[in-house]
Amino acid sequence: MDVILDVTADVPHVFQAFAGLLDEADEALDRAALFLTQRIRARAAANAPAR
Repeated sequence: MDVILDVTADVPHVFQAFAGLLDEADEALDRAALFLTQRIRARAAANAPAR
């Protein structure tokens, strides 16, 4: 299982809820989406039938 600890300083708790208002929130959600997309694609590739 892959895990990334992403610490953002000087933002309030659950700052991701302020997407669209805080640049840090938008960036954090973009990083989370990238992480998930990469893992989903890797799993799909690993489970694809061999050709």
